[in-house]
Amino acid sequence: MLKFKKLLSAIVATALTVSMMTVIASASGTTTGTVRVSSYLQVRTAGNTGAPVIGKLYNGAKVTILDTVNGWDKITYNGKTAWISGVYVVLGKAQLAVTAAKSQLGVPYQYGGATPNGSFDCSGLTMYVYSKAGISLPHSPAAQATYGWQVSRNSLQPGDLLFFDPNGSSKITHCGIYIGNNMFISAQSGAGKVMEASLSNSYWSKAFVSARRLTT
Repeated sequence: MLKFKKLLSAIVATALTVSMMTVIASASGTTTGTVRVSSYLQVRTAGNTGAPVIGKLYNGAKVTILDTVNGWDKITYNGKTAWISGVYVVLGKAQLAVTAAKSQLGVPYQYGGATPNGSFDCSGLTMYVYSKAGISLPHSPAAQATYGWQVSRNSLQPGDLLFFDPNGSSKITHCGIYIGNNMFISAQSGAGKVMEASLSNSYWSKAFVSARRLTT
């Protein structure tokens, strides 16, 4: 009986710990989200309903998503890889903007363009992707550089807007959206399309002016 009581106490303690838990992953450039459920979300060892349940996440729990496969989100749970149904995970505004930007990769560049899957210029793209997150921006890189608050280059997070002066004119004439791992997406006139680029590239590193964050 004593052993049973100790076991029961351990189970209860574990359940309480899980209910208060925030899942954190160590990988960089991943996606953050919030669990939205009426009761709880089961955490499984694999991305299917037949996989063993190893825990629960409650409404409001923050998760870092390492990968998404067939509607299931791969996370880190108690230091181990686990899976949850992506249906019940809401992405933050910054991540919604990043996802929208990635969906437009390869779209042609055109000055004045702001049409999804049609054409974009640099500020037309950032204006569009943040509209998907419910945030309105003007169609001008210089004007967008006055929105939100400034963040340092070594503190960048996915979703931050980046501003550049490629011509050395002391004016902001280009912008993009940071996606993590020192990479950003922008509509580039030279390349003629929406594409990824690295801040480590000497051209962009020299042209970099500032970064702004629009949402927490």
